[in-house]
Amino acid sequence: MRKILTIVMAVMGLLSAITVPAYSQTRFISENLLKVKDTYVKRILPIIESDSVYADADYTEVHFKQNDASLDIFHMNNRLALRHLDKMIDSLGIDNITAIEIVSQASPDGILSRNVWLSEHRSEVMIKYILLAFPELESKISVNTVTESWENLAMYVAQDPYLSDGIRKKIIGIIDSETLTVGQKKAKLKTELGRESKVGDVYQYLLTTYYAVIRNSGVYILHNMEPATVEPLQPAVEETAPVLQDTLPVIEKEPEPEPEPPVRKRPVLAVKTNLPYYGFYRKDLGWAPIYNVEAELYPTEEGRWTFLGEYEFPWHLSKTSHECFQILNLQLEARRYFKKASNHSGHYLSAYAGVNLFDICFDGYTGHGYQGEGFGGGLGYGYVLPLGKKSDTRWKLEFFLKGGVYVTLYDPYDAGNPFSGKYYYDWYDAPELFIRRNMIFRWFGPTGAGVSLSYDLFRKKVRDK
Repeated sequence: MRKILTIVMAVMGLLSAITVPAYSQTRFISENLLKVKDTYVKRILPIIESDSVYADADYTEVHFKQNDASLDIFHMNNRLALRHLDKMIDSLGIDNITAIEIVSQASPDGILSRNVWLSEHRSEVMIKYILLAFPELESKISVNTVTESWENLAMYVAQDPYLSDGIRKKIIGIIDSETLTVGQKKAKLKTELGRESKVGDVYQYLLTTYYAVIRNSGVYILHNMEPATVEPLQPAVEETAPVLQDTLPVIEKEPEPEPEPPVRKRPVLAVKTNLPYYGFYRKDLGWAPIYNVEAELYPTEEGRWTFLGEYEFPWHLSKTSHECFQILNLQLEARRYFKKASNHSGHYLSAYAGVNLFDICFDGYTGHGYQGEGFGGGLGYGYVLPLGKKSDTRWKLEFFLKGGVYVTLYDPYDAGNPFSGKYYYDWYDAPELFIRRNMIFRWFGPTGAGVSLSYDLFRKKVRDK
């Protein structure tokens, strides 16, 4: 009976391929399918059999084509797997079967939402197949949807004798990463694995060797008796196509393009300002904030390095009280965050260099002040704390300390007494001997600290690969 049903399903599958072009078109074994099947037989079956998956009499596994949830009995070893499933149920008997669990999964490529759909519909296809011949089992069937089986991919890679130790560790590291999103994992596997002498392009090797096997529905049969002797499943290397191949047309199907990944926006540039600088106050000047703005450039979304530019420009003057606080300070900085793909948050180290000019006078009695230019550089440490949800890290709070060397050439000056509206350099020798910026000051120690509020202002449209 089951053999007749299997042939009927094959005919229906081929006929539906003629009229329904979406996901159910069937074709006989082509060159590409032979390539996948050959890879499967030579490299996958030894791993699976050594792990006693196919050796168990209460388990069988059916495979699906990429981006397809229809049951193709000619795909890989599906004919043998379905025959094995029928014999298990027949040998155990309906009454002795306590439960059947169908575990369906998709390979970790393509769009996640599409893979969820594929896993669910692959389970539905297997339920229909079982109930077609054994409707009494309907109440005993349950479904467990895995969706994208990263765990199986990691298991296969860990046991692969053709991959080097270094590339195995790299692949498993990407799969097990807790900081990478699913889209970022897929992008890294596609772009960062390179080539190896035994397998060629590593990502293409994973696609043809393991992804094809992960697209499956596994059927577990639980029962209350010792399993009867069931003919073990063997790879059908020399399997020939049925007679239907000579009576029905071969349908060549154009590969269906996968849906475009959704567009999202990644941060490119952040603007920030040091909040404590706005609290500066002098009795005679009043509130005298140190205006400052900083921009941080993110060259890549997942990289550790960023580059910054900072500009400080307080410009306050009160001639009546001889108070002056005027600074123009330009600083460039390079940062390296401790963690990769951290959304540019967490701990970081930095190196900076800068130049400035200043005119500072806080002596309201004599008008004694300093005017000059300076330069310096040093190192810094900081911590960036995201303020929003994990999915939206545009607002951040940053804490930092800087230290290094600062050198300035300057001249002291006075207002004169009585004050005539002009300021004079603090020089008592012949005027023709005066040389501007003839005094120097050197400093080694702390050079900056603050708490900055940051916002990712410019965002670039990208697609997950």
